[in-house]
Amino acid sequence: MIRQATDADLKAILTVQRNAFGEEDEAELVRKILDDASAQPTLSLLAFDDDGLPIGHILFSKAHVDGASAFLLAPLAVIPEYHYKGTGQRLMKEGLKLLKENGTDLVFVLGPPDYYPRAGFKNNAKKLGFAPPNPIPRQYDDAWMVINLTGTQATGQVRVCDAISAQEYWSA
Repeated sequence: MIRQATDADLKAILTVQRNAFGEEDEAELVRKILDDASAQPTLSLLAFDDDGLPIGHILFSKAHVDGASAFLLAPLAVIPEYHYKGTGQRLMKEGLKLLKENGTDLVFVLGPPDYYPRAGFKNNAKKLGFAPPNPIPRQYDDAWMVINLTGTQATGQVRVCDAISAQEYWSA
């Protein structure tokens, strides 16, 4: 089951993030994004196993591209026992569906270039006319991806919320 997260789910969200990445960094990033007024509105989804235990989380935060409605996907987390079982893809599919229903044009992600295209993301958003919020190393150009949910013709500089705008998040 997948549902939108509420404020009461914060502890579960942070636990999923910690378990998925084996460290505190992503959990702290999620906390920062959720507390960041420039990230609003966000879309936060939790996935649960058959016993109702949280096993995955995805966060979309408001981004900006002139002439379009945009979001950034970051981070996506699935606890290790549920890797390779489609949880991450289901979270992305549900999130993208909800964003499209709410009029979002574009969704961006910086991540593994062989994973996100399975959900429809196009590699190398720079070549498609979308400059990342900060410079990224050339070898990671294919990791900067976009999905165009509405067919908008908008292009340009992508601006993200304050919590994830620091260069450290863009220099893999």
